[in-house]
Amino acid sequence: MSARRTLARRCAVAVMATPDGRYLMQLRDPDPAILLPDHWACFGGSIEPGESAEAALHRELREELDYRAADARFFIELTIDLPFAPPRTDLMIFFAVPILPADVDRMVQREGAGRRLFTPEELAAETRVAPWDLAAVLMHARRDVLFAARRG
Repeated sequence: MSARRTLARRCAVAVMATPDGRYLMQLRDPDPAILLPDHWACFGGSIEPGESAEAALHRELREELDYRAADARFFIELTIDLPFAPPRTDLMIFFAVPILPADVDRMVQREGAGRRLFTPEELAAETRVAPWDLAAVLMHARRDVLFAARRG
């Protein structure tokens, strides 16, 4: 087991889901200087010093999509140890953000190379998808089974 690493980055991330179970994903720019270029990922970004995760989420959605989420609820938090040189640990705080297809039509994307609604199965079949975002989407899609209350 490796020693605990210093937290490099805290991120607020939106798991944006339509009532029919599709998830809005961003196609990241093809710029080789960014993490996972040309991959599908959730919308979101770094939490600024002194900013709450929820405030960061709302700021990122306004900056990236000109979208003001009416509802954003904490969903899950993942700590990811990335095998970079030097290694780095990121904290990903995912929020469930319900959206309607009409919301997607009104969004103005200001970051990334595109956006698309995916079913969980379609997203899992993609060869270029951020693995932590895929995990969060799949957990959200199966939340009723995965996180059902224990019965005594």
